[in-house]
Amino acid sequence: MKNAIIAILLVGVVVVGYIAASSKLRLSLEGLEGKTEKLTRGDLTLPINATGEVRPARRVVIKAEASGEVIEITKQPGDRVTRSDFLIRLQPDDEQRIVDRAKLDVDAASARLEETQLNLEQARTADLASAKAAVEQVKASLKLSKYRAERIKENPDLYHTEEQIQRVSAYENDLARLASANATLEKAKLSVPRAEQLVKQAEAAHETCLTNLGDAEKRLSETDIAAPIDGIMADLYTQIGEVIQGGMRTITGGTMLAVVLDMDKLLVRAEVDEADIGRVLAIAPEWAKPGHPESAQVPQNLRAEAETREHLPVITVESFRDEEFIGIIERIYPEPTKLSGVVTYLVDVVIVSENKDQLLPGMRADVSFTSEHVENVVLCPNEAIREGAGGKLGVYVPKEAVSPDERPTEFIACKFGLDNGNYSEVREGLDEGMIVYTRLPAKRDRDRDRD
Repeated sequence: MKNAIIAILLVGVVVVGYIAASSKLRLSLEGLEGKTEKLTRGDLTLPINATGEVRPARRVVIKAEASGEVIEITKQPGDRVTRSDFLIRLQPDDEQRIVDRAKLDVDAASARLEETQLNLEQARTADLASAKAAVEQVKASLKLSKYRAERIKENPDLYHTEEQIQRVSAYENDLARLASANATLEKAKLSVPRAEQLVKQAEAAHETCLTNLGDAEKRLSETDIAAPIDGIMADLYTQIGEVIQGGMRTITGGTMLAVVLDMDKLLVRAEVDEADIGRVLAIAPEWAKPGHPESAQVPQNLRAEAETREHLPVITVESFRDEEFIGIIERIYPEPTKLSGVVTYLVDVVIVSENKDQLLPGMRADVSFTSEHVENVVLCPNEAIREGAGGKLGVYVPKEAVSPDERPTEFIACKFGLDNGNYSEVREGLDEGMIVYTRLPAKRDRDRDRD
């Protein structure tokens, strides 16, 4: 048994040694021969990279307008909801009592309004007519008493003293009565606008009571709380048995009960560096640019619009490293954000690819915008690009050897274009299929040092 174990260990040592020796040999040969790559054709993109957060287009917080005890909950976080779906029910007793009181207030206000309207009608008709009639009656009496008083002045000898006094007193009394009747008439006239003002006040009070009743009935109806939009219940902040306060009784606008997210439209709010925002503006749709003309409106169907466009933003997330999500720029915010001296601009990128349903709000996302793009060009690895004589850029290519141990190279000056960091566009000097050195052979290095 012991001999068998020793034999196995010896075999293992031999195998490991063989592998190590082979690796060293390969590395040594690679160092001598250099490393080459064949040029191919392809597309080249110069990206602008930004980071952001996946978020729904709408996040609706549901608050309680009514007050009461939570007696039923029908949906939980993660459940899909449809607009008007019943979510939470409150005990309606408190709100019902408020409605009953509001109805009594309306009845009292209605009675008061009716009373003021009757008073106004009386002031306009009976009171005013009565005051006018009293004035006319006194005027008639005054006419007679005045005539009789004037007869005394004309023929004082015809009347004894007592009769003279009676006639003068009757005339003066009628004058006083006329003044009083005129005052009563003026008072009757003034009572009309006063009555009109009281009617207006009663109408306003009645309207206020009706509004309060409407609000109370609305809050009573909202003891059954429904979903405001189609979406997914993101969170629930209450439980059965909890007593909550409505929006009319708190300065915060009511207790927050739940959050519903519109997951049909997901976007990434990307933070684009100020150095790159100009290039993003250049490739953005017209409707997305700040200050765009009124005629350039965001399309209703962004997915259909995206199918007509090329080089759309590409989104990746850590949770799905092997997948790409396609987006379209919806909005660029003109107000910058500043953090620790770094200036960025927010750009909303709506995700339009079919696989967007895998994403969840809050995921950190990387967004790659295509600012420049070339198609079907010869691509040269950046590792192969070197500086030759006279400072010209180019590549080294293998040259036909005179003897087997030689590895001669030839430098070809080139013109390069777009560079994405890994590959460069070849504009002049190289053709598809050519072999270039990405690492020069050792012999060439020695020759170059000697030169």
